[in-house]
Amino acid sequence: MVWLNSSIAGKQNYLELRLNAPKGERILLDFNPLKTSDIPNWEAKWKDWHCYNNPLRVYLQDYEILLPYFKKIYPFVDASDRTLRQELDLCFDNWIEKNDWIKIINEIENNLEHISDPERKFLSDFIEWLKEALKHTTIVVVEGNL
Repeated sequence: MVWLNSSIAGKQNYLELRLNAPKGERILLDFNPLKTSDIPNWEAKWKDWHCYNNPLRVYLQDYEILLPYFKKIYPFVDASDRTLRQELDLCFDNWIEKNDWIKIINEIENNLEHISDPERKFLSDFIEWLKEALKHTTIVVVEGNL
């Protein structure tokens, strides 16, 4: 099951991707695929990006590994309100569309041979999760709590 019933939204099984982050780390980014709708004039609610069964969670030291790849898409258009974002907002939600995720995936894949084995595994696991999520959505909402 990819999507949870809306009555249990928020009760997902987060996949925690770690390389350097200690177990007690509390600062994080959550990657939540958006469950979209074909209903005209539909507006997403919180439950629509908190109902993917296995969202991804990455902690501070480890999402710092990802930030250079995110910089490759700046500025990007936030899919929620079509505003231009100059950078990833680590304190709030960022609605990133599939075409931008594909750019990030390509940047990571092009760099994999130039990095250490542990970091390569971390990044490979990240893009594997992302590719699977993008089979079910066109937007992944990245929420930070910094």
